[in-house]
Amino acid sequence: GWFGCKESNGSHRKIIDLYNSHKPLARGYPVKYTDAWCSTFASAVAIKAGLTDIIPTECGCEKHIQLFKALGSWEENDAHVPAPGDYIFYDWDDNGVGDNRGYSDHIGIVTQVNGANSFTVTEGNMSGGKVGTRTMQVNGKYIRGFICPDFDGIARKTGGSTAAPAPAQPQPSTPAASGLKVGDVVNF
Repeated sequence: GWFGCKESNGSHRKIIDLYNSHKPLARGYPVKYTDAWCSTFASAVAIKAGLTDIIPTECGCEKHIQLFKALGSWEENDAHVPAPGDYIFYDWDDNGVGDNRGYSDHIGIVTQVNGANSFTVTEGNMSGGKVGTRTMQVNGKYIRGFICPDFDGIARKTGGSTAAPAPAQPQPSTPAASGLKVGDVVNF
């Protein structure tokens, strides 16, 4: 729902406002509308999804990496084939030779994997200060590393599944013996 949000018209402010409303703030710092906001965006996505126990909030890339390392979810491998939901960190000073171990400059969230060779990333504060996407090559230049959140651990804790539910099958029409009617919310 944040595609197209950008600094130039102030629509990015709702992302920063959501991040700043989450307590405790990382390092006690309220992000300003003029700050770089890629890590803030990645954190706001985790806040909105209710996943801050496996995706810690932070407003700076290097600090974000430290938090993920402490959780054991850091993947220091440029050739890692990510899954949707993984976070990618970039280093724009990467020379493209060997695994990149430089300072992280930017972060995005893998939203689609296109086979074993490329993937699509959604990012906040990308070129022009907006929310948008880019396609990356596996083992490509500028990859600093990945975060692989423990989505399976969430499913184990809640008794749920991270797999998509099976499509609903049409059911024969029968009278509602339970007193339920169209529009009622039923939790299973």
